[in-house]
Amino acid sequence: MLNNWLVTLALILETSGMVGLLSPEAGDLHLAAYLFAHAIACAILAIVLLPLLPARYRGQPVRAGVFLFTLQFAIPFIGSVGLLLGILLALYLPRSQREIPWQEVDIPELPFQPIDMNLQVIYSQGGLRQVLREASSTDKRLRAMMATRQMNDRDAIDILREALKDPADDVRLLAYSMLEQKEKTLTHRAGLLQQSLQKAGDMESVLLQRRLAQVWWEMAYLGLAQGSLREYYLTSARKLLLRLVNRRSQHNDWRLLGRVELALGNVDQAEEAFNAALDGGSAPEMIMPYLGEVAFLQRDFVKVRERLSACPPERYHPANRPIIEAWL
Repeated sequence: MLNNWLVTLALILETSGMVGLLSPEAGDLHLAAYLFAHAIACAILAIVLLPLLPARYRGQPVRAGVFLFTLQFAIPFIGSVGLLLGILLALYLPRSQREIPWQEVDIPELPFQPIDMNLQVIYSQGGLRQVLREASSTDKRLRAMMATRQMNDRDAIDILREALKDPADDVRLLAYSMLEQKEKTLTHRAGLLQQSLQKAGDMESVLLQRRLAQVWWEMAYLGLAQGSLREYYLTSARKLLLRLVNRRSQHNDWRLLGRVELALGNVDQAEEAFNAALDGGSAPEMIMPYLGEVAFLQRDFVKVRERLSACPPERYHPANRPIIEAWL
């Protein structure tokens, strides 16, 4: 109610001042009277409009009040009416329909989402192979491909290589991209190790050479390298490992050297390396299965049983247990 009286008073002051200013006898006294009445009207309307402003403007009442007064005083009569109508219209007549600057859509059902390992079935290698060979749905075969992420790299790579023969382009491309990603990761790691070797000190170079030999062995062991490239990685790893064991004999280096020699088909050299690993303190359960493989390749089956029986039964590796139990 008070606001209505204040607005009426402001309009009367503004109107009377304007009438006096526009009269034929108007002079300097009339101009001064109008400016005085106009200033009072602007101050009254500023007080009335201040509570109608949004909350962020009401937090600074002095600045907001000065702004309202200045804007009205600078534009006689029209400024007060226009400001009053502009604020009231904006507050009480908002736009009925607002333009939404974005469009809401449902989350797409992407075929490859992060897997909650606690809720997913761990697929076996044989089960995934069966899906890839017999499933008629491309989506099922794609899901089987993504399930290889739950497997160790060697088994996964075997399945991915088999998927390269799939009739569906999507399956082949996914298999190729997953294989390429694994290969790029190891190649990048090898490149960084080679760069570090060029500026490494004497002691640091030993550790870097050992890591580089392991990366090259992994490239061949996982099946990421085939043919002459595989032989190149194995030969490079062999050279590094021979350099390491000649400098400082460690059973882990001898064991890896024995595996590299086996992969290259050097059975006798592999046997020497594994025996050196045993002499260097390596655990029998880690070496005897390889010596048993060496004896098998030499067709000395009696020695196969002797070497496998030297493994402590309580320390069988789960992957070796069926083979050892079959021979013994």
